[in-house]
Amino acid sequence: MHRPERGRATDESGARNRGRFQFRKCTGARPTTFAAKRSPLLTNHFGSRKTPRPLTKPHGTRLWVVALLAVACSRSDTEARVFEPYQGPPVYPERRQPLPSVRGPLGLVSNSGSDTISAVDIGSGETLATVIVGQNPVDLDGPHHVALDRPRGFAYVALSYPAPSAPRRGVVQKLRLSDLRVVGQVTVDVDPGDIVLSEDGRRLVVTHFDLRKATAVDAGTGDRRATLALIDPEKILPSRSPDPVKVTVCAAPHGVALSRPAGDFAYVACYGDDSVAVQDLRSPSTAPLRVPLGSAAQSAPRPPVYGPYSVALSPSGSLLAVGNLESKDLRFIDVGSSTLTSRIVPTQGAPYFSAWASDGTELYVPTQGPDAVRVLDASSGALKRARTFTTLECEHPHEAVIGRGSETIWIVCEGDRLKPSVVLGLDRSTLATKRTVPVGVYPDRLILGEDR
Repeated sequence: MHRPERGRATDESGARNRGRFQFRKCTGARPTTFAAKRSPLLTNHFGSRKTPRPLTKPHGTRLWVVALLAVACSRSDTEARVFEPYQGPPVYPERRQPLPSVRGPLGLVSNSGSDTISAVDIGSGETLATVIVGQNPVDLDGPHHVALDRPRGFAYVALSYPAPSAPRRGVVQKLRLSDLRVVGQVTVDVDPGDIVLSEDGRRLVVTHFDLRKATAVDAGTGDRRATLALIDPEKILPSRSPDPVKVTVCAAPHGVALSRPAGDFAYVACYGDDSVAVQDLRSPSTAPLRVPLGSAAQSAPRPPVYGPYSVALSPSGSLLAVGNLESKDLRFIDVGSSTLTSRIVPTQGAPYFSAWASDGTELYVPTQGPDAVRVLDASSGALKRARTFTTLECEHPHEAVIGRGSETIWIVCEGDRLKPSVVLGLDRSTLATKRTVPVGVYPDRLILGEDR
């Protein structure tokens, strides 16, 4: 006669359970129960089905349980087991190599087309490392601009998730500067445009260049305007970072500059509103002041006439240079009065991110169409010198950068946005090439950190 299969202990999947049984430890502890999913029918070896017999039969099962307890009680399990601390190699070893030490200025370049950041020794012009960043191992994360806090040992990169991917919220990642390892992240809005850290390192600000929102059909004026994200860097955690404070500023905000040293005021290039927004960050609920860049200024969804894309605050903090892609000129805002000055400087090509000389006497303006760099007299706007680039030298100049007291101007070259590009180091006086630094695909920001 076939005897039904007895219940068995099982792993977590419960795949081999049949029935339920208990046993009591020799120490007198409460019974430990192994629950099992009871099968309604069991099949014998001839293939017929029969109702299972209960596992608490008065004869065979009780003898089996008694034998089990006898074996268990013959072992000495009543003494506590003490395990020595693990002394072996790291279970999760750190495989990312630290960056080589740099005595002078350190540069970080965000390569939005290759999901990498390049670390550059500015003194020697040597690329120290190119490190992968982002979250998605398949699609493009698009690291768009980077901020650097060298005294505290951190960098911050905005992941923009550019087209043709479906619109999704951006992410700001906090990187440990010693090896660019991610140590925290926070979610922001769609299409992060610029990311800037206040001079004192206590306030991180992100714009959102959301052209879809600015040109949305049947949207009201307020619905077309995007936000600034105000982030406390110390609250960027590995997980569950608090949401940043968000301030609605204008349509398609891109470049942003912060007052010094604490970043109490943000000056934002509002591409979709042909204006510069001045926002008091000490009072985020206060509406921004929008300064039109001319009498012909338009607001989204109408196409911009001026198209302000970038801003650069003078060393004294008294003047703001605004780069306009559509009108191809620089215009200037008096910071003290928050008014537009009468000075308009044509740039021939579309001006991108300009830089002031540390003494405030010159402006270095990269342009596209033609690809060039123009050096302007800061007081008059007069052209002092210029250089036009060939495609092989620097395609699509995006940004000019100059360190404190440096005689080298750095030009970030986007390239063709498909292959790795370069950052050029130019002699400040002659604009001759001093160094060519290879970086990744579609570089769009070089940030300098002076030696500590």
